Amino acid sequence: MSKTFVINFVPYANPRPQNADQPVTIQNIPYSQTPSWHIPQTKLTIARNISTQGITFNNINLNALNIWHVNNASSIYRTYIPSSYFYIFDATASLASTSISDGGFDMYDSGNFINISTTRGTERILIVNSNVYGRISTLTNSNFGFMTTSRNVWPQVSFAYAQDASILWRITGGIGTDGGGTLCNVSSTYTTSRGYTGRFWANQGYGTGDPTICYTWFTIESSSWNTLISSSNIGLATAAAPPDPMNQFIRVTGCNFGFGVFLLSARRTNASPFGFFISTSAITNFLSNYVENADIIVT
Repeated sequence: MSKTFVINFVPYANPRPQNADQPVTIQNIPYSQTPSWHIPQTKLTIARNISTQGITFNNINLNALNIWHVNNASSIYRTYIPSSYFYIFDATASLASTSISDGGFDMYDSGNFINISTTRGTERILIVNSNVYGRISTLTNSNFGFMTTSRNVWPQVSFAYAQDASILWRITGGIGTDGGGTLCNVSSTYTTSRGYTGRFWANQGYGTGDPTICYTWFTIESSSWNTLISSSNIGLATAAAPPDPMNQFIRVTGCNFGFGVFLLSARRTNASPFGFFISTSAITNFLSNYVENADIIVT
């Protein structure tokens, strides 16, 4: 069942200047190859509420996660993604809640449309097109919920949980590279000391004057939840250059898990190309520290 949602918002100030560029180690790993080694991880200490995890998984408190994200995620983003770019949410009035028109420095041409669909068995229980930024929705009877952070919150994350379902996050729209740059897909895993683990798939376009666009799909899994991921369906382009417009997705099917997608970006100011490759180790460290510190409250 399709629905249209409208959200009124108050614009925030422009993004603050970023810190100096940091050296980056480039690792280009095909997404079909999962490394067996572990990348050393540094830790960023952030205040959080710690809840006792039980084995009964009904839902993840999305309101608590969203509040934590608004207050803390930008610090982790700035710390672990070198030259992290705080893109501008400046879509036209008619699309302000559903896309980015130009995120600065020709990043996007009316892009970043976020779509979610989910099924349970052969039953489609929810589909949302052009998912509204800032929306949080839960379906109690289906033990399913999803959220997308509001405009002017960095990095943007769309996240869902399911007790037993298939979740698909799809990204569409113009990315502004006009056929230029380089496309790279990588995949790997991450761990945390809290017992959460996960896998991720990063799809990024880089190597032009535009800021790097790096979509990172990720799962949150836990043995205390009895997580079981039964399959994943990867719908990412494999061409040499980023597809423009973009239409890419990843679907994950399983029980008792979380699944989301981050919009990460980087732009350096002292060397060309300004949009450069975000290493797999940087993404791994970002995810590990984000999930390590996030308010993930399961009931």
